[in-house]
Amino acid sequence: MPTLMQKIRLVIRGWQRRREQSDNEFVTRNASWGAAPAVAPTARTSSRTFVVDTEGLTVAYLDDSGQLAHFLDTDSGDIVDLRVTDLRASPHLQEPRYRRVPSRSEAAEHEDRRAFAASLGTSPARDVLARCVDAESFRRALAADRTIERAWYIFRNDRAIAAIEAWLETF
Repeated sequence: MPTLMQKIRLVIRGWQRRREQSDNEFVTRNASWGAAPAVAPTARTSSRTFVVDTEGLTVAYLDDSGQLAHFLDTDSGDIVDLRVTDLRASPHLQEPRYRRVPSRSEAAEHEDRRAFAASLGTSPARDVLARCVDAESFRRALAADRTIERAWYIFRNDRAIAAIEAWLETF
């Protein structure tokens, strides 16, 4: 489950991305008196007709609380969160407009931990992490070294973003 600081950073990045996108759209709309300046694309070009909130999708994908169901609104690219208990009371969240965001499986989480330990250089920390069988012991081992802990969260987020992009390619 993402930490509070990760969630805050993701929210701030989302705000910054939306502000930059708004500024670019403003410049494009108001530059009619001359050639429009080249505007760097803010989203990857694909067959999708909406801009995706990647940070929101990352948080939704990594959420393992079991309390929320996350949906991608394919019209706006926003993430809609509902309590699992309210899911039946919201029949308007139907495909094709709303797609349920997949969650990370326990096997994928275990594979991420194994791949991260294998990616580390030869060190005592790598040996300790490689011997951890469950998530709790892995977290305790990470807490012993802040540099490795930071590297783990970067590694995990990169893997989550790759899984989300693969999921987005399906529609």
